[in-house]
Amino acid sequence: MIATLCPQASRATLTLVAAGVALGCSNAPPAASPASAPSAKSPEGSPKESLSGPRIVGTVLVSSSGKPPVNGGVVYLEDAPRQPGVAASVAISVDHKEFSPFISVMATGGTAAFTNKDALSHHVFSPDVPKWDTGYLNKNDTASRTFDSPGAVALLCNIHPEMLGYLLVIPSTYFGKLDASGKFVIAGVPPGTYRATAWAPRLPTTTQSVTVGTGAVTANFDLRPSGTTN
Repeated sequence: MIATLCPQASRATLTLVAAGVALGCSNAPPAASPASAPSAKSPEGSPKESLSGPRIVGTVLVSSSGKPPVNGGVVYLEDAPRQPGVAASVAISVDHKEFSPFISVMATGGTAAFTNKDALSHHVFSPDVPKWDTGYLNKNDTASRTFDSPGAVALLCNIHPEMLGYLLVIPSTYFGKLDASGKFVIAGVPPGTYRATAWAPRLPTTTQSVTVGTGAVTANFDLRPSGTTN
């Protein structure tokens, strides 16, 4: 969870690579993989549309408002088995001075590629990853980095302070993004008991144990802003 934005970290410039690098994307439709519903920032449908077989479904709300997190969020499994080739890379674009997607999700050890689609130059860095940045990205430039540690990474631009996005690096390959109503689906989960964690920007995470059988199991989450009480 990222409570505040830290000062600019020190940076080591990465080598720029060709913009045409083909990378997989973990944010596939729910029926195809553990990735599920789209983020609240760019709704593309509802998790109600799919799914049969073992899965975790539910809703994430903010306790103080009773509403979904305004900037979207993710529910992921801490200790599920990893699927080869799933959530192994993400492609993050800078377009019209926005990170797209606003929230990207990738498993630990995966590679994120940052591509500038604007005519303006950008210079991506994160206060959560000391001594790293992309260097200056001109139009169609791409810079890549591997992320080995789990956690939320706030993405900022040294040139345009209004820009903000997130890369969530998770320890498994099973996750579901929240839709605009706070609903999520984590599809294709093998039967077993897991630790499921709900995350949203600038809010404390919450974790609960979930046991998956042969069908759907419901897990709802309340995210409590720092300083609130029951």
